[in-house]
Amino acid sequence: MTHPSLSSRHVTPTHCGNLRHKGMYVLADQTPQMEVYPDSIEATSFWCVCTQRAFGPDGQPVSARDCTHGRSCCDH
Repeated sequence: MTHPSLSSRHVTPTHCGNLRHKGMYVLADQTPQMEVYPDSIEATSFWCVCTQRAFGPDGQPVSARDCTHGRSCCDH
């Protein structure tokens, strides 16, 4: 079975490859890219693939703001 690649307007190539949120697993028709509002990012629940929790392997919170280059556990 072929699985579609995960994509998200909240998780970009600048983020850790292990960052996930539930919107990444919802298949929807292709729609124009919506503008991203800061409030919508803060309201999204993120987790780490490595820990399956809202905290990364380094014990720090997981979010779109925190899981970027420079974090010790960041995987690219």
